[in-house]
Amino acid sequence: MRSLYIWLSAVLLSVSVRGYKVSANGWTMSTADDVSVEEGGSAVLPCTFTHPHTDQTVTGSVIWYKGRNNVIFKCTYSGPGHSQSELCENVIQQDGGNRFRFVGNFSNKDVSIMMERLIRADSGYYRCRVELTVGNVQTPKLTSLRVEAASGNVSVVTGTEGASVTLPCMFTPRERRTLSTVTWMKKEPYQHIVTFRNQSNGSWTTANGGNRYELIGNPKEGNASTRINQLSVNDNHTYLCLVEYTSLDNYQHLIQTETQLQVVHEKPPAPSTNIYLLVILLLILLFILFILIIIFIIFRKKGGCSWLIGCIRCTKRKDPDSSGIAGTDQTHQQPAPAQDDSCTYAEIDTNRTGWKRFTISASEDPQPDSYIYANIVIDSSRKAQGSKKPTVADSEENVIYASVVTTR
Repeated sequence: MRSLYIWLSAVLLSVSVRGYKVSANGWTMSTADDVSVEEGGSAVLPCTFTHPHTDQTVTGSVIWYKGRNNVIFKCTYSGPGHSQSELCENVIQQDGGNRFRFVGNFSNKDVSIMMERLIRADSGYYRCRVELTVGNVQTPKLTSLRVEAASGNVSVVTGTEGASVTLPCMFTPRERRTLSTVTWMKKEPYQHIVTFRNQSNGSWTTANGGNRYELIGNPKEGNASTRINQLSVNDNHTYLCLVEYTSLDNYQHLIQTETQLQVVHEKPPAPSTNIYLLVILLLILLFILFILIIIFIIFRKKGGCSWLIGCIRCTKRKDPDSSGIAGTDQTHQQPAPAQDDSCTYAEIDTNRTGWKRFTISASEDPQPDSYIYANIVIDSSRKAQGSKKPTVADSEENVIYASVVTTR
């Protein structure tokens, strides 16, 4: 196995290296030549490989160096059948930190890593290497990482669920190089979202990602801002914008920016003042209706009384005989009824056309020994049925006569 590694390394060093990709005898390895990112952000160091032993189960290790010999990250691949988080286990990081994260997929021959919370001292050269059961491979050319001074805090944008939002991606254009792709990634969990490719006629096409994503900026002017439509709470993520430049010698330069998206639930529109007034008025009307219903129920339970003349309540005297009141007409006075019979408590001429009689049976009287006797004539100019018109001394035409007998 060691002889195979020595032979492969010699072959790789002897082939013509065009930028970030080397190949020999079915083995390839691709990395970026140059990566630029702002201080405090994150950077993806890409690295992919292939090997000719596709009919064999391959296991091994992934190693990243800073410089040529300083190991900053190492993990072990135990074989297929593991979940995404287990594709590279037994992670060892420089100084025991947690700023390096495996974001590749060993089954797809992707051994890329992400560096987070970058500082200026992270600038330097990095190299990718894989040590497999079928051989080892690494690139002789290192990836240059440049951590530039931050122009501000990490961009944070807010969108409403169901609406659209624009993720900014601003950068300095590179001269004498061709802008080839703009790729958006979710940071955690690391996931490819959409790629826009530059066409020969100057237009941009969406390689994947569906129709939710629109490139609305002009990348040639340093603006690769992208709109996300039909937002959902699942879009709450931190996104990385990867702008790729290439040159005639296949030199690859990546510019990476970071944006945080916060999606909030849609709020219902606030009701207008007219709606508030309408609700208040409706509540007042319901309250008035409730009061009227209560009054009606109480009135029905008490039996009611004449709204014209009110109610007269008297207590039956122990002596069944009653005496009249001097100076009053005794013609219509009714005797006290027996307890078993119905009796008339009042006779009222309410509409000047005749007498109306209100009769309550003794069984309905809550107090059988109590009675009310009243005889009232309104508009004495008319003769009431069954009575004589009283004689008056003066010339007044309208006289009210009443006879009430009570016993205290």
